[in-house]
Amino acid sequence: MRVVSRLAVLPQLLALCLCLLGAQALAGYAPAPDGYVLISLETQDRHLVAGGAKFFIPSAQWGLYSSHPTMTLPKATVDAVTRLPWDGTLLRQHGYAAVYVAMGGMFWYIQSPAELAYWGNWDTINNIPNHSWQDPFQDYNNKALVRERSTNEVYLWIAGAKFLITNPSDLVFYGGESSVKSVPLGALANITNAPWCGAVLQERSDSTAYLFGYRNTPTIARTAKPWTPHGFVPDGALAPFPVISGVYDCIG
Repeated sequence: MRVVSRLAVLPQLLALCLCLLGAQALAGYAPAPDGYVLISLETQDRHLVAGGAKFFIPSAQWGLYSSHPTMTLPKATVDAVTRLPWDGTLLRQHGYAAVYVAMGGMFWYIQSPAELAYWGNWDTINNIPNHSWQDPFQDYNNKALVRERSTNEVYLWIAGAKFLITNPSDLVFYGGESSVKSVPLGALANITNAPWCGAVLQERSDSTAYLFGYRNTPTIARTAKPWTPHGFVPDGALAPFPVISGVYDCIG
Protein backbone atom coordinates (compact mmCIF):
# COMPACT_ATOMS: atom_id res chain seq x y z
CA MET A 1 0.00 0.00 0.00
CA ARG A 2 2.86 2.34 0.74
CA VAL A 3 4.30 1.72 -2.74
CA VAL A 4 0.96 2.38 -4.38
CA SER A 5 0.58 5.56 -2.33
CA ARG A 6 3.95 6.88 -3.44
CA LEU A 7 3.28 6.04 -7.06
CA ALA A 8 -0.04 7.79 -6.83
CA VAL A 9 1.56 11.13 -6.09
CA LEU A 10 3.98 10.99 -9.04
CA PRO A 11 1.53 12.56 -11.52
CA GLN A 12 0.94 15.44 -9.13
CA LEU A 13 4.66 15.96 -8.62
CA LEU A 14 5.28 15.85 -12.36
CA ALA A 15 2.51 18.36 -12.95
CA LEU A 16 3.97 20.65 -10.31
CA CYS A 17 7.43 20.48 -11.87
CA LEU A 18 6.00 21.22 -15.32
CA CYS A 19 4.05 24.16 -13.93
CA LEU A 20 7.15 25.59 -12.30
CA LEU A 21 9.25 25.15 -15.43
CA GLY A 22 6.46 26.59 -17.53
CA ALA A 23 6.19 29.63 -15.30
CA GLN A 24 9.93 30.16 -15.53
CA ALA A 25 9.84 29.88 -19.30
CA LEU A 26 6.90 32.26 -19.59
CA ALA A 27 8.74 34.77 -17.41
CA GLY A 28 11.66 34.65 -19.84
CA TYR A 29 14.18 33.34 -17.33
CA ALA A 30 17.09 31.16 -18.38
CA PRO A 31 16.58 27.38 -18.66
CA ALA A 32 19.82 26.88 -16.70
CA PRO A 33 20.91 27.64 -13.13
CA ASP A 34 22.88 30.71 -12.17
CA GLY A 35 26.55 30.41 -13.00
CA TYR A 36 25.95 28.58 -16.28
CA VAL A 37 27.20 29.96 -19.57
CA LEU A 38 24.66 29.85 -22.39
CA ILE A 39 26.23 29.31 -25.83
CA SER A 40 24.24 30.21 -28.94
CA LEU A 41 24.42 27.28 -31.33
CA GLU A 42 24.59 29.31 -34.53
CA THR A 43 26.87 32.17 -33.44
CA GLN A 44 28.81 30.83 -30.43
CA ASP A 45 27.88 34.02 -28.54
CA ARG A 46 28.05 33.49 -24.80
CA HIS A 47 26.00 34.77 -21.89
CA LEU A 48 26.39 34.26 -18.16
CA VAL A 49 23.26 33.33 -16.23
CA ALA A 50 22.72 35.40 -13.06
CA GLY A 51 19.39 35.81 -11.31
CA GLY A 52 17.76 33.90 -14.16
CA ALA A 53 18.85 36.58 -16.62
CA LYS A 54 21.54 36.61 -19.29
CA PHE A 55 24.63 38.83 -19.30
CA PHE A 56 26.61 39.03 -22.54
CA ILE A 57 30.22 37.87 -22.32
CA PRO A 58 32.53 39.58 -24.83
CA SER A 59 34.96 37.15 -26.49
CA ALA A 60 37.85 38.87 -24.69
CA GLN A 61 36.31 37.78 -21.38
CA TRP A 62 35.47 34.18 -22.27
CA GLY A 63 38.49 33.00 -20.31
CA LEU A 64 37.03 34.44 -17.10
CA TYR A 65 34.20 31.93 -17.30
CA SER A 66 36.03 28.95 -18.81
CA SER A 67 35.47 26.87 -15.66
CA HIS A 68 31.72 27.46 -15.62
CA PRO A 69 29.31 24.76 -16.83
CA THR A 70 27.83 25.46 -20.25
CA MET A 71 24.57 24.85 -22.06
CA THR A 72 24.37 25.13 -25.85
CA LEU A 73 20.99 26.28 -27.14
CA PRO A 74 19.47 27.62 -30.37
CA LYS A 75 20.09 31.34 -30.74
CA ALA A 76 16.35 32.01 -30.66
CA THR A 77 16.10 30.37 -27.24
CA VAL A 78 18.97 32.45 -25.87
CA ASP A 79 17.53 35.61 -27.43
CA ALA A 80 14.27 35.02 -25.54
CA VAL A 81 15.96 35.02 -22.13
CA THR A 82 15.41 38.22 -20.15
CA ARG A 83 18.24 40.62 -19.37
CA LEU A 84 16.66 41.66 -16.07
CA PRO A 85 17.46 39.42 -13.08
CA TRP A 86 14.88 38.55 -10.49
CA ASP A 87 14.56 40.56 -7.29
CA GLY A 88 17.27 39.97 -4.71
CA THR A 89 20.03 39.07 -7.16
CA LEU A 90 23.44 40.34 -6.04
CA LEU A 91 25.63 41.69 -8.83
CA ARG A 92 29.23 42.84 -9.13
CA GLN A 93 30.83 43.85 -12.40
CA HIS A 94 34.12 42.13 -13.17
CA GLY A 95 37.01 44.33 -12.15
CA TYR A 96 34.97 46.53 -9.81
CA ALA A 97 34.33 46.38 -6.07
CA ALA A 98 30.81 47.84 -5.98
CA VAL A 99 28.02 45.38 -5.18
CA TYR A 100 24.40 45.92 -6.17
CA VAL A 101 21.11 44.16 -5.55
CA ALA A 102 18.47 43.94 -8.26
CA MET A 103 15.04 45.04 -7.08
CA GLY A 104 12.00 46.32 -8.93
CA GLY A 105 13.71 46.34 -12.32
CA MET A 106 16.61 48.48 -11.09
CA PHE A 107 19.96 47.87 -9.40
CA TRP A 108 20.69 49.42 -6.01
CA TYR A 109 24.10 50.07 -4.49
CA ILE A 110 24.99 48.25 -1.27
CA GLN A 111 27.11 50.67 0.69
CA SER A 112 28.76 48.52 3.38
CA PRO A 113 29.63 44.96 4.40
CA ALA A 114 27.05 45.24 7.16
CA GLU A 115 24.36 46.04 4.59
CA LEU A 116 25.57 43.22 2.36
CA ALA A 117 25.06 40.82 5.26
CA TYR A 118 21.35 41.65 5.16
CA TRP A 119 21.01 40.82 1.46
CA GLY A 120 23.36 37.84 1.33
CA ASN A 121 27.09 37.39 1.56
CA TRP A 122 30.22 37.44 -0.56
CA ASP A 123 29.54 33.89 -1.75
CA THR A 124 26.14 34.80 -3.20
CA ILE A 125 27.42 37.65 -5.39
CA ASN A 126 27.21 37.07 -9.14
CA ASN A 127 30.38 38.32 -10.82
CA ILE A 128 29.05 39.47 -14.16
CA PRO A 129 30.91 40.45 -17.35
CA ASN A 130 32.19 43.97 -17.83
CA HIS A 131 29.99 44.84 -20.79
CA SER A 132 26.99 47.21 -20.86
CA TRP A 133 25.25 45.27 -18.11
CA GLN A 134 23.39 48.38 -16.94
CA ASP A 135 21.65 48.97 -20.28
CA PRO A 136 18.50 46.86 -19.72
CA PHE A 137 17.88 48.64 -16.41
CA GLN A 138 17.66 52.01 -18.19
CA ASP A 139 14.00 51.50 -19.06
CA TYR A 140 12.00 54.73 -19.07
CA ASN A 141 8.75 52.79 -18.73
CA ASN A 142 9.80 50.89 -15.63
CA LYS A 143 8.42 52.14 -12.35
CA ALA A 144 8.49 50.84 -8.79
CA LEU A 145 7.45 51.76 -5.29
CA VAL A 146 10.58 51.61 -3.14
CA ARG A 147 11.50 52.09 0.48
CA GLU A 148 14.89 51.83 2.13
CA ARG A 149 14.64 48.94 4.53
CA SER A 150 13.97 49.85 8.16
CA THR A 151 12.58 53.25 7.12
CA ASN A 152 9.06 54.60 6.57
CA GLU A 153 9.22 56.86 3.50
CA VAL A 154 7.89 55.37 0.28
CA TYR A 155 8.94 56.73 -3.11
CA LEU A 156 7.85 56.23 -6.67
CA TRP A 157 10.95 55.46 -8.70
CA ILE A 158 10.66 56.14 -12.43
CA ALA A 159 13.06 57.20 -15.18
CA GLY A 160 15.95 57.64 -12.76
CA ALA A 161 14.05 59.88 -10.35
CA LYS A 162 12.33 59.43 -7.00
CA PHE A 163 9.08 61.08 -5.93
CA LEU A 164 7.90 60.93 -2.34
CA ILE A 165 4.48 59.35 -1.81
CA THR A 166 2.69 61.64 0.63
CA ASN A 167 -0.92 60.43 0.65
CA PRO A 168 -2.82 57.11 0.69
CA SER A 169 -4.47 57.84 -2.65
CA ASP A 170 -1.12 57.91 -4.45
CA LEU A 171 0.02 54.78 -2.66
CA VAL A 172 -3.09 52.92 -3.82
CA PHE A 173 -2.75 54.30 -7.35
CA TYR A 174 0.76 52.90 -7.71
CA GLY A 175 -0.07 49.47 -6.34
CA GLY A 176 -0.44 49.76 -2.60
CA GLU A 177 1.73 48.70 0.31
CA SER A 178 2.07 45.15 -1.02
CA SER A 179 3.86 46.51 -4.09
CA VAL A 180 6.55 48.38 -2.14
CA LYS A 181 10.06 47.01 -2.73
CA SER A 182 12.71 47.19 -0.04
CA VAL A 183 16.09 48.55 -1.17
CA PRO A 184 19.39 48.88 0.73
CA LEU A 185 19.87 51.53 3.37
CA GLY A 186 21.31 54.65 1.74
CA ALA A 187 20.45 53.51 -1.79
CA LEU A 188 18.08 56.44 -2.38
CA ALA A 189 20.28 59.14 -0.84
CA ASN A 190 21.91 60.26 -4.09
CA ILE A 191 18.81 59.92 -6.27
CA THR A 192 17.02 63.20 -6.89
CA ASN A 193 13.65 64.13 -8.38
CA ALA A 194 15.29 64.95 -11.73
CA PRO A 195 14.39 62.31 -14.35
CA TRP A 196 16.61 61.07 -17.12
CA CYS A 197 16.89 63.24 -20.17
CA GLY A 198 14.32 62.11 -22.72
CA ALA A 199 11.77 61.00 -20.14
CA VAL A 200 8.14 61.91 -20.78
CA LEU A 201 6.16 62.27 -17.55
CA GLN A 202 2.70 63.45 -16.61
CA GLU A 203 1.14 64.30 -13.26
CA ARG A 204 -1.83 62.18 -12.26
CA SER A 205 -4.48 64.92 -12.53
CA ASP A 206 -2.89 66.80 -15.41
CA SER A 207 -3.79 66.35 -19.06
CA THR A 208 -0.38 67.41 -20.36
CA ALA A 209 2.72 65.28 -20.74
CA TYR A 210 6.17 66.84 -20.54
CA LEU A 211 9.43 65.91 -22.20
CA PHE A 212 12.49 66.42 -20.01
CA GLY A 213 15.74 67.68 -21.45
CA TYR A 214 18.24 70.52 -21.67
CA ARG A 215 18.45 73.74 -23.66
CA ASN A 216 21.62 75.82 -23.33
CA THR A 217 21.79 75.00 -19.62
CA PRO A 218 22.96 72.11 -17.44
CA THR A 219 19.69 72.29 -15.49
CA ILE A 220 17.03 69.92 -16.72
CA ALA A 221 13.68 71.44 -17.74
CA ARG A 222 10.47 70.32 -19.42
CA THR A 223 8.41 71.11 -22.47
CA ALA A 224 4.81 70.12 -23.22
CA LYS A 225 4.39 67.36 -25.80
CA PRO A 226 1.30 65.61 -27.21
CA TRP A 227 2.93 62.27 -26.46
CA THR A 228 2.07 59.22 -24.42
CA PRO A 229 3.99 59.48 -21.15
CA HIS A 230 6.39 56.88 -19.88
CA GLY A 231 4.48 57.12 -16.62
CA PHE A 232 2.44 59.21 -14.23
CA VAL A 233 3.85 60.93 -11.14
CA PRO A 234 2.09 62.40 -8.09
CA ASP A 235 0.38 65.76 -8.52
CA GLY A 236 2.79 68.63 -7.96
CA ALA A 237 5.87 66.47 -8.47
CA LEU A 238 6.88 68.30 -11.65
CA ALA A 239 6.43 71.81 -10.28
CA PRO A 240 10.14 72.36 -9.49
CA PHE A 241 11.08 72.07 -13.16
CA PRO A 242 10.73 75.12 -15.43
CA VAL A 243 8.58 74.86 -18.53
CA ILE A 244 10.47 76.07 -21.61
CA SER A 245 9.49 75.90 -25.25
CA GLY A 246 11.95 74.91 -27.91
CA VAL A 247 14.22 72.11 -28.94
CA TYR A 248 15.75 69.95 -26.24
CA ASP A 249 18.98 68.03 -26.28
CA CYS A 250 20.20 65.17 -24.12
CA ILE A 251 23.74 66.18 -23.25
CA GLY A 252 24.28 63.64 -20.49
